[in-house]
Amino acid sequence: MGQALVEFALVVPIVVLLLAAIVQFAFIFERQIGIENAVREAARSAAALPIDGNTTAGFNADWAFHRLIDSGGLLDSNVQDYDSLDVQGLSVCFDNGATTPSGSTQILVTVSVGYTHPLFVPIISGILDGIDGSNDGALRIDTSSVFHVENPEDSSVSLVGQVCNS
Repeated sequence: MGQALVEFALVVPIVVLLLAAIVQFAFIFERQIGIENAVREAARSAAALPIDGNTTAGFNADWAFHRLIDSGGLLDSNVQDYDSLDVQGLSVCFDNGATTPSGSTQILVTVSVGYTHPLFVPIISGILDGIDGSNDGALRIDTSSVFHVENPEDSSVSLVGQVCNS
């Protein structure tokens, strides 16, 4: 009986640490899936808006940016315990992509965001905290989504430089 108690005392801290790590990673993965869904939806919505030059690209970038970040927006509705202070490096950019075989330019929209996931398990946070390059008690993960803008087939619009809202 005494031997089982000693073995139990040796194994419990390891099992508790593994359980805490699973819980920490579950929260990170859950939030990251919501962030990726929000970024993809913002890029998809922005790609559905036609562009006839840099001005409309700027308006569309601003619209997608606010659709993503505003209260009740895509990040707020898709990410559990969303905190706008944890968002870093958010940008919506329109840029010229490749040229199609017919000679027209494809315009691409890229939505990018970095999110700092708070770490709450002491030993696990000590291991994960420095991975992103900063010791701030959080793990930053960046994600982006790129879509081709669906301009009308007869449109041959190209942008002058990159149009971004960040």
